[in-house]
Amino acid sequence: MSTSEVTKPRNKVKNTREKILDAAAALFSRQGYNGTALRDIAAALDMKAGSLYYHFDSKEQLVLEILKLGLENIINTVITRVNALPEGSTTEEVLIEAAKGHLTALLEKGDYTSTSIRNYGQMPAAVQEEGRGIRDKYENMWRKWLVAAQKRGDIDASVDLKILRLSLLGSLNRTLAWYSPGEKTIDEIAEIQVGFFWNGIKAR
Repeated sequence: MSTSEVTKPRNKVKNTREKILDAAAALFSRQGYNGTALRDIAAALDMKAGSLYYHFDSKEQLVLEILKLGLENIINTVITRVNALPEGSTTEEVLIEAAKGHLTALLEKGDYTSTSIRNYGQMPAAVQEEGRGIRDKYENMWRKWLVAAQKRGDIDASVDLKILRLSLLGSLNRTLAWYSPGEKTIDEIAEIQVGFFWNGIKAR
């Protein structure tokens, strides 16, 4: 058997696997993990439910892969935006660019990322535990930026950085619930949200 003959079946399996992931991510994003059964995913692809088991051992394995892909998407998008900043950029510029990357991953790059945010609490404990390492990696990026900023005196020493980090990321994630394309751009929303934390809302 030639190399091309071997490659074709492998590519077909890979393409089918990707289609299953795409369909599952779309359904999990809209209906939630608990509200989506394997038969729903199969029906969306015009497949038999049993055929899914050729590619994934369980619903848990399927959502774990989506979770990992979604979280890695956020990390890579944020890192790309922040690394593109010129050397010597301010803390505010870093946070704004990181927020822009976060929202871009959430709002523009599909159902994988929104599934990893919206469904995390519904996922089985074993799936949450396996995904926690990637979540911690991402939160540690923000923690590092904020700690460095506080040491430089850019953030007041009295500010609780954990609460600041969780509040800012929570605000960005909540955008999924109300964002409507065509009003403000993703970049504008990121600038406004970081501005609330950085500059406050009290009239001067």
